Amino acid sequence: MTVQPPPEFSGPAGAGAWPGVPKPARSGAQTADLIVSIILIVIGVVGFAFLGFLTLFLSMMSDGCSANQCNTGLMSVGWLIALAVPPAVFVGAIIWTIIRLARRKTAWWITLSGAFLAILVWAAGAGLMQAGLGR
Repeated sequence: MTVQPPPEFSGPAGAGAWPGVPKPARSGAQTADLIVSIILIVIGVVGFAFLGFLTLFLSMMSDGCSANQCNTGLMSVGWLIALAVPPAVFVGAIIWTIIRLARRKTAWWITLSGAFLAILVWAAGAGLMQAGLGR
C-alpha cells in the first residue's frame, strides 16, 4: 500500500515536498565544497579589506600633477571605481555562492571567479588613474 500525498503537496518534488521531511545528508564532495567556499570567502573578505585600505593611497598618484597637466576628473572616476566596485562585485559573488550552497550545487568556483573579476575591475580603476596623469 502506497501513501499518496495530499494534492497541495503533490508537486514536482513528490513526497520530498512534505513538511517535516528531512533533506538527505551532504555527500563528501558537498562537504568539501562547503569548506572550500567558506575558506575562500574568509580569505576574500580579508584580502579585499586590505585592498580597500591600499586603494586609499592611490590618491597620492595625483601628487605629481602640476598646472593642468592631469585630468583630475578621470583620476577621480578611476579612484572611485577602484575603491567601490571590487567589494560590490565580491559581495555579489558571496551572495551567489551562498545561494548555490543552499541549493547543494558546487559553489567554490563562484567565489574564486568573483575575486578574479573584482581584481580586474580594481586594475581597470587604477589604469584609469594612470591614464589621467597625462604622461
